Amino acid sequence: MFAHFLKRVKIYAENSIHHSKDLIPLEHLKTRFFTSKIDLPHPESPKHDLRNIMWSDLRAALRGDKEAQYKMGMNYLNGQHGLDRSYSHAEKWLEQAAHQGHQNAKKELQDAYNQLAFS
Repeated sequence: MFAHFLKRVKIYAENSIHHSKDLIPLEHLKTRFFTSKIDLPHPESPKHDLRNIMWSDLRAALRGDKEAQYKMGMNYLNGQHGLDRSYSHAEKWLEQAAHQGHQNAKKELQDAYNQLAFS
C-alpha cells in the first residue's frame, strides 16, 4: 500500500504544472519516512505539525500518561498548539497528572490556586 502511495506521489510530482525547486526528492521522503525518529518538529516545519503534537499528547493523556496529561494542561493553560486557553480543561489535565505524582503539575496547580486566592 505504501508503494502505491509513493507511486502516486511520484506521478503527481512528475505531472505537476507547479514544479518547484522546493519540492522534496522522492528518495529523501522514503529515507525520512523509514529512518526518522523525530519527537518534535523542525522549526521550519509547517504549523500543522504543532497540531499533530497536540493530538499525540491527547492520545497519550487519555491513556493515562502523566507527562502527556501535564503537557495538555499546560497547552490549555497557555493556549498553545492550536488550543484555545481554557482554565477548566487545564485544571482537569493538571489534576490528573498531579494525582499520578507529576511534581510540575502539582506546582502549576498550586500556583494557579494561589493566584486565584490572592487576586
